[in-house]
Amino acid sequence: MATQTGFFKFVRSKGNLYVYLAKGIRIDGKKKTITIYSFGKISEALEKLYSWRENFEEMFPEELIELGYYYDDLDEWILTLETGYSKRGRKLLIACM
Repeated sequence: MATQTGFFKFVRSKGNLYVYLAKGIRIDGKKKTITIYSFGKISEALEKLYSWRENFEEMFPEELIELGYYYDDLDEWILTLETGYSKRGRKLLIACM
């Protein structure tokens, strides 16, 4: 199973911090970031990921499966949000959580 690329993107809006799964692409030689999936507010995102892990077969979004994301990716996302570090050891830049 090939590992999909993607990274967390954090956006602050109206006092709330939102979590997105994003991917970097190049269009006409310019870098673009596209949003793949929205996890919602950071406070709710981790709870949503926990519930997906408990009942993966029924609750994990079909659109993420179609994009090639699976249970291993879900575990990495949970660990990343819990620790604040990516799987490669980079510190997440979450401004003023």
